[in-house]
Amino acid sequence: MAARKLELRRRYGETAPVYERRYEQIQREKYEIVTENLPRVGKVLDLGCGTGMLLNELARRSGFVVGIDSSPEMLELARKRRSSAALVLADADHLPFADRSFDAVVSVTLLQNMPNPAATVREVARVIKPEGIVIMTTLKHKHSLGELERWIRTAGFKPLSSGGVGREDVFCIARR
Repeated sequence: MAARKLELRRRYGETAPVYERRYEQIQREKYEIVTENLPRVGKVLDLGCGTGMLLNELARRSGFVVGIDSSPEMLELARKRRSSAALVLADADHLPFADRSFDAVVSVTLLQNMPNPAATVREVARVIKPEGIVIMTTLKHKHSLGELERWIRTAGFKPLSSGGVGREDVFCIARR
């Protein structure tokens, strides 16, 4: 794993116990974009699920939910939520799933942590089924809405809706 990713995993591990207190309200605004735009689907991947704040809501909209994160400490907190989601420790750039495994992928505030966000979006495109839906956000002080839309298009998705969310993020909703 690249040095940058290892450092981020260490920092998220250290901040896991206070993550929700610090970011819950901000994250909830972003989760509303997901819940308002995610139709009922079979399988959903929450890429960068962190402490699992979104997992139970995704489970109400899906037959099967997988949460993935690179931080063992974050996943341990997600486990304590008693969600029905399967939790996987893995790198978002090297997903341990077969091609076309998911009907939807959501990723809230992950891309700004990735060394090559375009490559991460391409990996999402690999695991999503034809006609699948993707909902992604990133911090706007790191990436512009134009960059996010370009990564989405280049990976073979068709943007359906995009814009700002809250004070700090941009989002894009797209179909394969």
